[in-house]
Parts: sequence; C-alpha cells; structure tokens
Amino acid sequence: MGQTLSQKIFARTSGRERVMPGEVVWCSPDLVTTPEVAFPAYVRRLRGLGMDKLARPERVVVAIDHEVPAHSQAGADRNRITREMAAELGVGHLFDSEGITHPLIVERGLVRPGMFVAAADSHTAVIGGAGAIGIPFGFETALMMAAGQIWVRVPETIRVTITGMPSPGVSARDVALATMRQLDEETASYRIVEFHGEGLRHIPFWDRMTLCGLCIDIGAKSAVVPADDTTVAALRSLGVADAEMMTSDADASFAHEISVDLAGLAPQISIPPSPTHVRSVLELGGMEIQHAYLGSCASGTIEDLRASAAMLDGRRVHPGVKMLVIPSTKRVFQQAMREGLLNRFIDAGAAVAAPTCGPCFGGTAQLCPGERRISTSTRNDPGRMGSSEAEIFLASALTVTASAIAGRIADPRSYVRS
Repeated sequence: MGQTLSQKIFARTSGRERVMPGEVVWCSPDLVTTPEVAFPAYVRRLRGLGMDKLARPERVVVAIDHEVPAHSQAGADRNRITREMAAELGVGHLFDSEGITHPLIVERGLVRPGMFVAAADSHTAVIGGAGAIGIPFGFETALMMAAGQIWVRVPETIRVTITGMPSPGVSARDVALATMRQLDEETASYRIVEFHGEGLRHIPFWDRMTLCGLCIDIGAKSAVVPADDTTVAALRSLGVADAEMMTSDADASFAHEISVDLAGLAPQISIPPSPTHVRSVLELGGMEIQHAYLGSCASGTIEDLRASAAMLDGRRVHPGVKMLVIPSTKRVFQQAMREGLLNRFIDAGAAVAAPTCGPCFGGTAQLCPGERRISTSTRNDPGRMGSSEAEIFLASALTVTASAIAGRIADPRSYVRS
C-alpha cells in the first residue's frame, strides 16, 4: 500500500522508510517557528528547566508580528526582550516587523515541498499551500527548540477533490469554507486534509495558503496541497531552486473523502460564534455592518489586494463602514505601493496599515458592543476582536470588499467587473 504525502513527510523526518497512521514516531522538524508573544515565555521556561541552548538554531524562526508596532509598554518590552533573547541564543531567523510568520517564511524561501514545520501559532497550516505540513504545538514548540525533536502520532488523511471552474467573485476562501461545511469536527479531528483535483488549477499559489490555513478550525491537525507545477514555479520565483513536485502515492489509503465542485459554488461566510458555522452569502445578504477588515495570515496577499482595489475602482467605502486593509508582509506592502494599490484604497475611503496580526486577535482595531465586522481573518469567537457583544463574520477578500461598499453583507459577484 502506498503512502500519503503526510506519511512520507513524517517518515523522512523520523528517519524511517515508511510510517502508518496511528504509529508514534520521533520527528525532527525542518523549521520551528514562534511569534514574539510566546518566545520570551518559552525561553524563560526552558531556562527554568536548565536548558539554555537551541539544538538546531539554524532551524528556528522567531517573528515579531503580533503587537507591531507595540501599542503598550508590555508589548514594547516583550519585543525588545525577544530581540535580545534571539541574539543570545543565536536564532537562525529573526524577522522584526517584516510580516506575519506563515506567509513570510514562504515568501522568504524557507519553505519547500515535503517539509515539516512545527509552530507555536495555531494557523501554521497556511504553509500547506506550498506543499509542506505545518502543525501547531503550543509549549512543545519550546521543547523542540531545545531538543530538536518531537513525538508525533502519525495522522490519518482526508482527501478533498476540487472539481470545476469557479465563477468570478468566488475564491479560495469560499472553497475552504465549503470544505469546512462538509467536514464536521468529529470527522476532521487529528487528521490531515489533503487537496487534490483538476479544480486546483484555478486556485493560484498564494490563494492555496488560505485554503489550507482555515482547516485547523474544524479540528484538523493540518492541511496541504501537494506540490504541482504551480507550486514549483512559484517557489522557484522566490529563490527555492530545488523545489520539486511531491504528492501522495496513487494507491495511498485515505480515511475519508469528499469533493467540492467550484462550478456551482456561491460565496461562503462563517457566522458567529464559530468559524465552523458556514452559510452561503445568499442567506445573509442585507445584514448591516460597521467594519470591514482585509488582512491576516488568511488574506492580505498581493492577489487579494489587487482584486479588492479593482472592485473599489470608481466606488467608495460606505460612509457607515470603517474599512481597514493590512498587507500580510512588508514585501507585499511595498509591491502594493509600487502598483498604486494603497492609494486606490485610501482614495476609496479605506485605511491602510503596516503588516501585523493585530486586528485578528483583538490587539488593535477593536469593536464596540453591538458592532458588526466582516473580516478575512481566521476566527470569530465572541470577544476575539474586542467586545464580546460584537459580531464577526468571516469571508473572502472580495466578499469583504463588496460588503464595505454596500454597507451590508453583499454577494461579491454583483460587484466584480468583467
């Protein structure tokens, strides 16, 4: 019997020829990543255990991306301490205010197909769009920095087959939400979601990050799009000269299989109080909003910014809506600036800010009681973005933009120009 892509990855990183679902193996991650909101606490815990060295510092990535720029004394102190500790420990990669970790490490050429990346942050599955497996571990991330290894129970794999061609206004976010609509937490729990099918040809490289990143919120261990020619071409353009195609064996066994047809798919939206509560935008059209946010590790790509700016051309953000646009990385910000996208957002009445995770976890741009935001971010549990009496709806960049124009949740297909 053949191996799934994730089995191949766990076999390689554990020094085995092959592994089977349910086996417990000791793996050496190719990268270990942590944001500044966790790193100092992790280092203090390790030092309290008598550990003051990193096993493989060249494989450790620390990113100052959550409270950027610092909006509190505690945040400023934490950012300073992160820089100092990273220097003391010889951390291989410190990214200071360069962007959100998950897309950033792909952009900087640190991720290759077939890699295993362990992370402190929950949405590291984003890197699955590059053909790698990213898994969040919490405090075990600190132990991996010190020991260079972690035990993993090899997960089963769910196969999702994408077919058809989407209509204008339907994007990877809608595919991800449609997938979440079919997979309940019991089915997805501790499994890898693996995307296949000819429909992937219509999902660009950076949009595949969105496709993978959201699966964590249905209980999946991670998600991945096996590397194809789209993946290889994109990674080589980022300087990853040795990027190669990698996929599951034809006779690999999958624990569960579903399909998503793009041809008949309408824009989707997650409603409060959970990302797993997914509805068609057609069911919610007309609901008033006060805020719209385009950003986070699930969006903020140059493709999302281009599509949003194009929709806004000749239009304005509704006077009752505050729209905030945050590119995912500094390089995306610079590219958007070169293309004139940022001016187009500002001219249309939106605000633009530097790359940060801030609004996604409620660090900045908080909501008041009774307010409603439509957002490209990752979660919408009560209190996530400020008041627990505010409501957060999660959708694609196009749905967010259309809603910002309309002043209410809107179907982006009515706003996309041919």
